[in-house]
Amino acid sequence: MDAKRPTTAKAPDPWDIGFGVIVLAVSLLAIFVWFPADIKGGFFNTTPFGKIEPGDAFFPVLLAAALAVLSAIQLTISFIKGSPAPSAGSEGRLTRSNFRFLFIFFSICMAGLGIMFVLGPGIVWLMRELGLTDATYRHLTDTAPYKYIGYVVGGFLMTVTLITWTEGRVRPAGIVAVLSVLVVAIVVFDVLLTNVLLPPNAEF
Repeated sequence: MDAKRPTTAKAPDPWDIGFGVIVLAVSLLAIFVWFPADIKGGFFNTTPFGKIEPGDAFFPVLLAAALAVLSAIQLTISFIKGSPAPSAGSEGRLTRSNFRFLFIFFSICMAGLGIMFVLGPGIVWLMRELGLTDATYRHLTDTAPYKYIGYVVGGFLMTVTLITWTEGRVRPAGIVAVLSVLVVAIVVFDVLLTNVLLPPNAEF
């Protein structure tokens, strides 16, 4: 009878563990020590008219909390599943494929951000040239649908392209997920938080 080959569980990657611990610790220190000592405004502020708006600490706390949650998830996955086995000959050195990956990733991101930044103003400029409007984009940064054009189109193309490139195919579930995130972001940052402008509108 042939002896069964012993199986060994994947050990957690110390780099994954260390990175997760550092990000989690820094995020918690920021929320409970740094922000309370350095940011004078609260998480929410009440205007003189009695309207509740996000305060100075709103976005920093949200960002730090998101990093803390993501680092906790990474730690959990690292301890439960361990780290994937590296491919042969890929340990300890940068390869051409690494630089190719970075180049494609940054190219997709820069193209998406470029579309996000220029599409809305470009459409308004074209409308002015055709005599369809007298307003400039600066006057329409808080007016629908103009304020959504660059954010939705650029964000959609950038995110769907990244997902498609990563998965090697276009999936309806990915498209639905991207659209859902865009809609939720618009509801939260444009409808509920009335003093926040969607990117890149605050730049104009």
